[in-house]
Amino acid sequence: MRYWFRRLAITLLYRMGIIRLYQFARRNRIAIVTIHGVMDELDRPSWKPLRPQLARAKFEQYLRILSKHYRFVPLLDAVEMLGGRRPIQPYSLVLTFDDGYRNNITHALPILRRHSAPATFFVPTGFLDSPKPFWWDRLDYALQQARTRGRDVTIGSVSVHLDYTSREALRASYLQLRRAAKEQRMADAEFLQQVEGVCAQLERESGKKLSDIQPTDDWSAIVSWKHLETLGQDVTLGSHTVDHVRLGLADPGVVHDQLWKSKMDIEKHTGKSRVSVCYPNGSFTEETLRLAREYGYICGVTTLEGLNRIGDDVMTLRRIDLPMNATSADLLFRLSVTCQ
Repeated sequence: MRYWFRRLAITLLYRMGIIRLYQFARRNRIAIVTIHGVMDELDRPSWKPLRPQLARAKFEQYLRILSKHYRFVPLLDAVEMLGGRRPIQPYSLVLTFDDGYRNNITHALPILRRHSAPATFFVPTGFLDSPKPFWWDRLDYALQQARTRGRDVTIGSVSVHLDYTSREALRASYLQLRRAAKEQRMADAEFLQQVEGVCAQLERESGKKLSDIQPTDDWSAIVSWKHLETLGQDVTLGSHTVDHVRLGLADPGVVHDQLWKSKMDIEKHTGKSRVSVCYPNGSFTEETLRLAREYGYICGVTTLEGLNRIGDDVMTLRRIDLPMNATSADLLFRLSVTCQ
């Protein structure tokens, strides 16, 4: 009931022009949108993740809607505007992609170009050198292949009972486990060790591993340097560290290596020194920010939700997650009304 009441209220606000008034009032604030994978179930892949990705048709629909209300601008231009070095362009919107999935190139990029929309791809450079599944995709696949039903899975202090009675029940269990595990304050290296231990156990039981099919799997495959080196000026690369490390939960030496090496990798392959950084899982500290500035990153994006104003700290830029399935009214409401 609450869901439908909310949808009705947003639709009324949209039709009455209230959302448009909010857009006008915030026209000089810059919206930065977060996207991860863009992938279709209709492509007949070998498996279907419990963690969804944005369908191509929905992504195209979103860009069509947004192009009527916003101006797509590159992240680097937005940084110049926020720093007062370039006049602000009203209704500016930046598109960013996290994690470096190959489908960002094969599925999303043609859509971006149809709408003349520049974008920044944040890539974990170590995964480009040595492709392997991200832990959340590996766990997703392993849970679906496991023969044992109704088990408890423990990561750190979190223990979740997996409900295999239906796909939706398993999906809810997986999302609960993933969310609760990520919220723990344990060191990133210890966290990853425990998650990989769970995955390895499940893989031994089923005899199946995501890494075996990843090269041909559009859900989980990582983009290669070869693909990225042929991109045009409409796409810029940013750092997502080397190994997708949660920087706020890592040792200082690790933070140094992850920030420095990933920037060097990107400069080496692109020939460009103006590099931005995206903090994996939004995890950072004041020391993280200090090092990012020291190493010459021009900006950093977070998972903090909101719009960005002139004078904001460009090392802690706010972003807005692009929803999986929204109407025009829902989408514009999220970008203009719910974000300050």
